[in-house]
Parts: sequence; structure tokens; C-alpha cells
Amino acid sequence: MKKTWTKNEARNVLVRYHMINTSDLLEGERGILDVIKRLQSIQYDPLNVVGINTCLVMQSRVNDYKKDDLKKLLYEKRALIDGFDKMMSIYLTKDFPLLEEVRKHTAAMHYNTLVYRNQTEALDYINEVKNSLKEKPKYASEIELGGRSKSGWGQTKTSSATLDYLFFRGDIGVRNKKNTLKQYDLIENLIDNSDQKSPFKTRAEFIKYYLLRRIKSLGICRDKNGVHLSGPYISDKHIRSEYLIQLVSDGLIEEIEIEGLSDRFYVPKEATQLTNQIVDKIAFIAPLDNLIWDRDFIEMLFDFKYRWEVYTPKNKRLYGYYVLPVLYKDQFIGRIEFAKHRLNDELKILNYVQETQSISVEDDVFIEAIKRFKYYLKQ
Repeated sequence: MKKTWTKNEARNVLVRYHMINTSDLLEGERGILDVIKRLQSIQYDPLNVVGINTCLVMQSRVNDYKKDDLKKLLYEKRALIDGFDKMMSIYLTKDFPLLEEVRKHTAAMHYNTLVYRNQTEALDYINEVKNSLKEKPKYASEIELGGRSKSGWGQTKTSSATLDYLFFRGDIGVRNKKNTLKQYDLIENLIDNSDQKSPFKTRAEFIKYYLLRRIKSLGICRDKNGVHLSGPYISDKHIRSEYLIQLVSDGLIEEIEIEGLSDRFYVPKEATQLTNQIVDKIAFIAPLDNLIWDRDFIEMLFDFKYRWEVYTPKNKRLYGYYVLPVLYKDQFIGRIEFAKHRLNDELKILNYVQETQSISVEDDVFIEAIKRFKYYLKQ
């Protein structure tokens, strides 16, 4: 029989699963890796107002996180890697072979983009670009092959379009980064067994794995088409329904009902075995945090409507350019916008809106949250 949770119970489980405002002792590199293992991957976005999205995800969970701490695990220890899962992400390097099907899908989509932009000439330079990278790792600016297009968007340099395609396909990876600029290298120089193909013998094996992976990324997954279920195969509701049944039958997920909500919901077995507890803390949530991937579900569950307004014309924004939801215990209580932060500038709050007057928050809890955020931004 399906379990039925109240909205309060579902909110509590979801926040505890995501290890935000909880008793989990997440610290240092171990804490970072524990977050990645729980969430599978974290979406990457280059916008940097008070740190990029991946860093903001970590600061809301890992107690002593500073905004450059991910770099060591990505570009020195290589426990993590840049790649594609739900869009551009970072994930455990050991998962690289498991996501071969995602790379095939992403490369095919990018090929269509090259066709649309009339840039398929980029494919003629694949071998030359790879040979160039055999000499040493390089930034796109260090490779000059082919000409330039007059496109007003996307890569205008042919060799840069080639690099993009090879990265999407998984032939090359990121050796290092200078801000958003990628230094590329052949994938075999970055990780062991990079030529290992997917271990899945059938498409069905991959779909089952990938759907479970996405449910783990979400914590509570609504069986409804949307960006939270984007990706090869799992975005198709008919395919998804078949494999949800299998995952339930295998005991890897459970189907639940939430009082007052009509959708079907699925949770990984880990979400039903939590022992951590919610504590008296405030966290500032990243705009692309896994917790809020399914914005419509968050609105239904928390009665909190959040839309990222960075691409909304200024005169049409309701709250601001880069606004972070504010989570107190397991309730969204408002939103905050910080000024663009550089180096060791003083942290400035442009706006704070508290929306839930019925929830009492002590001043020292908010002050402590700001102190932790300042610590995270220190160089």
C-alpha cells in the first residue's frame, strides 16, 4: 500500500533528505562528497553574483565551505568532473562511464545546433583539435583552426565549436578553469579508464539506472513532465511509467501520496530511512538547487512561488536579478538579494523580503546565517 504523507511530513522529509538545516555534520572534502553522493549531480551555471550555483548549493549544506573548495576536488584530486547529467553539471568522476548515453544524446543535440547555425564545418576539425590537445592542455583561445562565422550567438570561431562538440561527446574534459574559461585536455589524460564504455548491456538497464539517479537527485520526484525530468528517455512519460513500476517492484523507490496533491510521487529508499533532524537554522538556497528543480511542486508543497528572474527584463522583475530563497528549518520564509560580490568586499544586502509572518525567527538565527555566508565568500 502507498504511504500517505501530510504536506508537513513531506516538507520535513524533503529538507532532511537534502541535508539543509539538519543535524548532519557535513564538513570539509568529506562533507562535499557526501552531498554529491546523496544528490548524484549538481547543476552548473556560470553566473557569479555571490558565487556560482554549484558553490551556493554547497554553502547551504557544508558547514565550513568556502567558494573555491570545489576546485581542488575537480581539478587536482579529480574526484569530481564537469559533464552532463541534468544539463551541465558536476558529478562523481567514477560515474563518467555510466553516463555515456547522456553524452551521446547531448552530442546529437549539439550536432543539430551546428546544422541550424550552419557551422557543421566544425566537425571537419575534430582530429586536428584532438592532435593539438595531445601537445598540451589548451584554452579555446590557444587553438586557431578554421574560420569564423557571423552568428550573433553561440561560438563564432570554428575550432571553439569543435571543442564544444568534443566536450559534449566526452572525448575531452576540463583540465582547469580560469573563472568560466575552460582549459581542455583529452579525457584519457584526466581520468582512469576513460575509454571504458557504458557497463549497461541494454537500453533498459540504462533507463532504469538513470531514472533512479534523477529521483535521488530530487528526493521527492513528481511524475510530471518538466525540467526536473529532462534527459534521454526519462523525459518521455510513457517510457518513464514503465520503469517507475520496475523500480518500485525492486524496492529501490516507493510511491507515496501527499495529502491535497493529485500527482504521483516517488522517493528513493534512502528518503524513508533518514535519522537526521531539522535544527534551528536558516539557509540561503541556490537558484538552481536540486531542492527546487521542480518549481511548481515547491509552490504546491511549501506555498512558496519562486522564479529565477535573471533573464526577466528589469521592469518586469518582481523581486530582483539574483534572488535566493530563504529556508528556515523546513519552511521557506522569504527571499534575499545580495549585491555582486568581489574578492573581500563587504557583503551587501540589496533586499530582503520575509513572506511568512506566522513563523517567528529569532534575530540571532538570521545573523548567524549571514555570518556563515560571509565566511563562505572569504578568499
